[in-house]
Amino acid sequence: MSAEKKHPFAAIVLAAGAGTRFGEPKAGATLPDGRRFLEAVVEGCMTCGADPVIAVVPPGTVVPAGARGVVNAKPKDEQVTSLRLGLAQLANTSAGGVLVWPVDHPFALATSALAVVDAARRTGAPIVVPEHNGKRGHPVWFARETWRELMTVSDGGARAVVHAYGTRVAAVNVSDAGVLRDVDTRADLG
Repeated sequence: MSAEKKHPFAAIVLAAGAGTRFGEPKAGATLPDGRRFLEAVVEGCMTCGADPVIAVVPPGTVVPAGARGVVNAKPKDEQVTSLRLGLAQLANTSAGGVLVWPVDHPFALATSALAVVDAARRTGAPIVVPEHNGKRGHPVWFARETWRELMTVSDGGARAVVHAYGTRVAAVNVSDAGVLRDVDTRADLG
């Protein structure tokens, strides 16, 4: 039995935002290599062994093969709305945790995501974040025990849940600066 099946986990790609500062929804935006942001992030999730991969997208977005699309009809809502739509898809799965990967972090490497998942397996921490040069980035691991808080947090979204777990949050150091590279505007692609 593979390690992934002994420790099954899912991934949620948060890709439903309107991309107001970027000028278009980032799910459909393209990287310099021609891939859509969404394709790059889904590929990273699949490389890590996540199953299922849930892509929460705005209406009309084509979801890459290998991912299950969930439409967020309100792309201007807070990001936690998309996270909750994704978590709802996992209620009846055996996933012990979920890797949450915002589509605006398409430069984060699958090796960094694997480091996060491996740290979750090794430590049993409820939340694991990648860290580069002392700064926390994405994607972030949330064990199933945190999902109730993610579904019900009233203010601050997932960030508030991470903060509430304090010293129980594990950080894994990665050499990948992509975990910090948040693409908000077209200038961030340069």
